[in-house]
Amino acid sequence: MLETVVRGAAGKVLSAPGAVFDLLPIRRPVVDGQRLSGRMQMFSAIGKRDLLALTPPTAARRRRLDWFMSLATAVPTGPVETSEIAIPGALRARIYTPHSADGGLLVFIHGGGWHVGSIDGYEGLARFLADRSGVTVLAADYRLAPEHPFPAAYDDVTAVFRYVVDNPEALGVDPARIGIGGDSAGGNLAAAVALHLPARYRPAHLSLLYPVVDGDLERHVSSDLFTTPLDKGCVERAITWYADTEQHRGDPRFCVLSADDVGALPPTYVATAGMDVLRDQGTALADRLRTAGVPVRLRQFDNLPHGFASTLVDPQARSAATEFAEAVRAGLGSSEA
Repeated sequence: MLETVVRGAAGKVLSAPGAVFDLLPIRRPVVDGQRLSGRMQMFSAIGKRDLLALTPPTAARRRRLDWFMSLATAVPTGPVETSEIAIPGALRARIYTPHSADGGLLVFIHGGGWHVGSIDGYEGLARFLADRSGVTVLAADYRLAPEHPFPAAYDDVTAVFRYVVDNPEALGVDPARIGIGGDSAGGNLAAAVALHLPARYRPAHLSLLYPVVDGDLERHVSSDLFTTPLDKGCVERAITWYADTEQHRGDPRFCVLSADDVGALPPTYVATAGMDVLRDQGTALADRLRTAGVPVRLRQFDNLPHGFASTLVDPQARSAATEFAEAVRAGLGSSEA
């Protein structure tokens, strides 16, 4: 009962009109010609304590981040049927089937720097993507760092995607319309797995939200421009906890941009946040894909920070996430979806 009351009160605060947050006495600097809204600046400040931690996550920290994200993504959707499924050898997986589903399926991999995040924390976003895209969404957990370093998460996501492709009838999906996507570290895993799958398992579409695709942050200007909610040091620590050797950080199963050839990737949509330390990595990937002849669309959402899809209560973030869902629909769904 108490938890319900607390969640309800917190949800009302987080979804208050934007003008309320703009009146708060919080600093909102202009960086690279952009500025966060009051709400997004507050969200970034709330997350900094955990996201910028110098030590690996505790169980309490993981639960706290999941709880905050579940509040910040609690927005109304149409009817979406939810069910748990068992994938042999993998962790928990959950399917979100919208009322308008007609066979397309997106395997969506959650972010969290490879060391936090879960399908519970991403419940709201997965439901939102299914509803707005008209495509069935399958979300799966994977083993987290630093307890399980590279390539554990990569191996888990590979196993999940291969299972989906091998069992389309059981899942009620069209085998020709199965895609993969993810946000941040989940985007890293989605892109890396898509790049290395054999031809018979190749996804129909790749959908990425502000992905990590390079272990060398020095190659990207945005690495030093932005500091909220992530800064360069935060990203470097997350990479170290997951890809814990120089050899791993240069492995194309982690560092997609280190691959000799990215031409095996499917048609791709890359969404970046304008005020994100990882922004230029997404741009670099899109450039590589164009050079390789892969159909790609790059969309930069200015005045938004890393992780905006985790804060759907914000209208600007929700609009950007809706565009992402529409790209999923275009890549995997029918024109009526």
